[in-house]
Amino acid sequence: MDFKSIFRSRGRNTVRYYLIVIALLTFLFFSNDFGLIDVQKTAIVMAVGVDKEDDVFIVTSQIAIPQSSKESKSTQAVQIVSRGKTVADAFKEINAKTGWYPKLVFCDLIILGEFSKQENVFEALDYFLRNEYLSDNCMVATCDGKAKDLLNTQALVDPSSAVAIQKVLSRHAERVGTVLPASLRQFSIGFFGESKSGFLPVLKTQPQQEKISGENTKQENAPKEKESGSGGSGENQGGGSDASQSGNQKSSEQEKPVFSAGETALFVDGKWVDTFLENETFAFATIYSKLQLASYTVEQNGEFCTLNVRNNQPKISLKIGDNERVFVKVDLALTAGISDYSKSQDLSNLADAGDAPNGIYRLAEKKLKAELAQVFEKCRASGCDLFEIQGRLQRREKDGFYRVNNDALDGAILEVNVRFTDVR
Repeated sequence: MDFKSIFRSRGRNTVRYYLIVIALLTFLFFSNDFGLIDVQKTAIVMAVGVDKEDDVFIVTSQIAIPQSSKESKSTQAVQIVSRGKTVADAFKEINAKTGWYPKLVFCDLIILGEFSKQENVFEALDYFLRNEYLSDNCMVATCDGKAKDLLNTQALVDPSSAVAIQKVLSRHAERVGTVLPASLRQFSIGFFGESKSGFLPVLKTQPQQEKISGENTKQENAPKEKESGSGGSGENQGGGSDASQSGNQKSSEQEKPVFSAGETALFVDGKWVDTFLENETFAFATIYSKLQLASYTVEQNGEFCTLNVRNNQPKISLKIGDNERVFVKVDLALTAGISDYSKSQDLSNLADAGDAPNGIYRLAEKKLKAELAQVFEKCRASGCDLFEIQGRLQRREKDGFYRVNNDALDGAILEVNVRFTDVR
């Protein structure tokens, strides 16, 4: 047996394998998109706002401008407004105006303006669905006014309005039930599904500080500073100027607003048809989202108790009755403990989430049950099938689906069972 020839053949095969791997890696390297690296020629779009006037789309793009480490530790953002008969036509103007080619790889937010109340928003979103570079996990939201104004807002929590808004729409906000964020993928599935329904959070700006009763009166009665005379020393005048600049800077900081997205817009066929209030948003979140450490406040005998919802287990089932009406049953189990109470408690009730006051869970169950019924009626009145009645019928009751599909939501009968369990 010739071992030398065997080793030679194995050595030649090893060299061939290495050459194939090197050729493959070289191909992958040179076929990469180097437009993302050349930041001098590329507009890195962080967020997009879409408005519409008549038949013209107005696209506001928030573009990141990297700064050197000596100038700033953060990334500066600028807003560029462009117009076009289509969204793609508007994006083309960015290159014509600035010489930058817009890249949507890092775009994580799309804001739709008030035109969504009258027109199908997918006239604007179709472009983003077709774009192969944009992630379908990009967050989508709407607003009452113009999307351009929101992106031009200087927020308090971050120099970039897009980053500040994304913090409001974060997964943490979804877990605590304050916001119902929606991605482009989720919203598109609802629109192209059987129900043609979906929801988007409604972005708003709020003042950073709320006025307290009597605050204006105290400010008016406060003694005014003495004006410096002409004979005052230069040192005193300079000090007054510094104090004035400091006061102006503080006033400017206080004027910067914060964002909120507690309300939720309901969409049918791509059009805004109704809105969930903040309490209705939380109620729907208990059966739609996975909650963790969410707060829920209940009133008992003039006192208020805030429960800390540790987790929720929703279950929605339906069946078709003899009269061809759909019966929707919602079973919701929540585990909670006491987080705070407006009345002072003794030491035994302050440790390990404490014992909830007698009857507080029954009141919470009654309140949440009423809010869920209110949510369902608002969905029924607007024709927005967020409970996925038509989709569930199509998957599980195919024969009944064709019999009651058109009137499934209008004639549905809701039954809600809510049960709170103490964490202890």
